[in-house]
Amino acid sequence: LDLDLTVRQNLLYHAALHGLSRKEARLRGDRELERFQLLDRANEPVRKLNGGHRRRVEIARALLHEPSLLLLDEPTVGLDVASRRGLNDHVRTLCESDGLTVLWATHLIEEVRPEDRVLILHEGKLLADGAGHDICEAEGTRDLAETFHTLTGAG
Repeated sequence: LDLDLTVRQNLLYHAALHGLSRKEARLRGDRELERFQLLDRANEPVRKLNGGHRRRVEIARALLHEPSLLLLDEPTVGLDVASRRGLNDHVRTLCESDGLTVLWATHLIEEVRPEDRVLILHEGKLLADGAGHDICEAEGTRDLAETFHTLTGAG
């Protein structure tokens, strides 16, 4: 994000890069800001937003061109617990409502729900692939943190 531009200017600029008309960009931008409960902050410089709000603007920006796949690499790093939970819940809602597929890379295991499809990667190798609870059951572990430590030898 350009910290000196407003939230809306950031979205309009990004939309233009994807070939959206200014009218369509504004409509989509306002829709995404509304979904992220940031429409009232559209004319504020990004610099004035906290980390959680900036992260929401980044995701809103990524959704402007209506992708079918969203790649999120450590999207909640540096956010407080409430902001992490809110962002996680919102992205899950987008998956349910819009059919969006999300590849969410994280080392924060508490962000993963037992029913989520999980890929455990370690040193470039795929160690497990399946629903979180199924992987735990197969390894005889209580939770994904223990499963990760069992599979990787990390401790």
